[in-house]
Amino acid sequence: MIFCITTERLLLEDMNREDLVSMMQLARDPRVMKYVFIWLENDEQVAGFVQHAIDESVRADRQDYVLAVRVAGTGEFAGFAMLEIDPEQPTTAEVGCILVPGCWKSGYASEILRALLAFGFGRLSLHRIYGKCDDLNHASAHVMEKCGLQYEGTLREHVWLRDHWRSSRYYGMLAGEYRPDVP
Repeated sequence: MIFCITTERLLLEDMNREDLVSMMQLARDPRVMKYVFIWLENDEQVAGFVQHAIDESVRADRQDYVLAVRVAGTGEFAGFAMLEIDPEQPTTAEVGCILVPGCWKSGYASEILRALLAFGFGRLSLHRIYGKCDDLNHASAHVMEKCGLQYEGTLREHVWLRDHWRSSRYYGMLAGEYRPDVP
């Protein structure tokens, strides 16, 4: 059975082998990958990432929800989203999403993040959910702030990311701060 979260305009569902081509296109787009902190540098890494998502989807003790984002009604691939439970702190998870450029500035990222927060704090009963973004990725920072995550700090120049030292901004929310009715 396929896991699926439905939003007003999107379906977030388990990846399948057919998503590999779309994921390869996403990973080959330098506009998309500019700030992405997932190593999808070649076809082998992308295939491994998709296989990991598929493998996780059938685990009884699932820890990673790596989901294809599809436009409701058309099924068009819009990107992917993830909620990954920390194995060392199973009441904490990281969230994130990556969208194809044609879906940028559509409000999809906020819609996805709100759905992941509802799932994480609701069904999974998590205590803390956090996200991070490259310090230069102002759009991602804005989405997290808009959805109610609090800025927690910046880890400065901690890793080389393709063409620059990456500084990561961290945002978080605790279960007691979550308000499902906040737009």
